[in-house]
Amino acid sequence: MTEKTAIPDMIASTCRDTLGFADLRGDEDFFDRGASSLTIVELQIQVETRLQVRVPTSKLMAAPTIDGWAGIYEAAAAELA
Repeated sequence: MTEKTAIPDMIASTCRDTLGFADLRGDEDFFDRGASSLTIVELQIQVETRLQVRVPTSKLMAAPTIDGWAGIYEAAAAELA
């Protein structure tokens, strides 16, 4: 895993573990796969625990894909660096 793929890979892994989405594509909407706002928050908690980075839930709800979340968390992590 390279630094460029670390966050997207971790989010994909968390989706598998938390939501049971084994074959979720980077651009596939979590809600289209049956996730609810409650499961999105559960996923957020897991991701933020692993990354030690916090972002507003509203940002994540507006971009409910692995790629969307990766961009949000990468930007938040860069601000902390």
